Amino acid sequence: MLRVVETIAQRGAMRVPARNFGVNEKAVKIRMKAVGSIGKITKAMKMVASSKMRSDIARLVNGKNFGVGVADAIFENDANVKKRMSDAAAKKVLLVPITSDRGLCGGINSNIIRDIRGPLAEERSKYSIICIGDKGAQALSRPFPDLLKECINEIATPLNFYNVASVANYIISSDYEYDSIVLVYNEFINSLSSKVQKRELMSRANFLKNFSRISRFEVSEPDADFSKNYFYELYVASNLYNCMLHNAACEQSARMNAMENASKNAQEILTALTLEYNKARQARITMELVEIISGASAL
Repeated sequence: MLRVVETIAQRGAMRVPARNFGVNEKAVKIRMKAVGSIGKITKAMKMVASSKMRSDIARLVNGKNFGVGVADAIFENDANVKKRMSDAAAKKVLLVPITSDRGLCGGINSNIIRDIRGPLAEERSKYSIICIGDKGAQALSRPFPDLLKECINEIATPLNFYNVASVANYIISSDYEYDSIVLVYNEFINSLSSKVQKRELMSRANFLKNFSRISRFEVSEPDADFSKNYFYELYVASNLYNCMLHNAACEQSARMNAMENASKNAQEILTALTLEYNKARQARITMELVEIISGASAL
């Protein structure tokens, strides 16, 4: 912005334009300080996420096979159950999307929401939703308020099987009508990539029906009536535990990558602002020299 000023030596003789170099320098300096602070925060968050990611990956490696496939192996190894097991599509589905309670973790939550929105919109009456994580509940509460039944959040971290088993027990003890449970989660591939997966589980009624068809049951204690409920709880809890371990590792890896990109962007912006500040400073110094030299020449 230009304004007209008068120097003492040129008052009444000549009017010269001047720019607000001082104002520009101050504004750029303030913005440089703000961007620098953001860069420091994102760098610290990246280091924290990196440390948590290593712990979550180690936990995933150690616990990803815990109980997973036990019930499936029992059914697959029994010819009678395998022959009579139904492949019909479920009429009622309980959808359990697994998301995070906190943001700043890239697109892992939005990827899950995007993946389930299509089926929900097409067959609205078929689904009920129990969401794990605040971010998923916030995204689904507006488009599907009638389908979102409950949200489970603030689960203690780091994850352990006891806490996840409590969540699984709460889900299977709900009064909502369903023929199958579908877990939607992010599968951890490596620290740079993940993939949205769906895992379908049988309802308690279907599981007990298949369990009753087992032709051989060699264990006398506990009896079959107790075992079928025990195996169903293990079946759901172990699969949910596996999915949540994957999702926790994906969350921390995505947050680490997001904070790394944010730190790089902050550094690039700071470099551009530093150049702009130096240009404004140099222009102010040049203008001051021109004014001094012009005033000396006029005298």
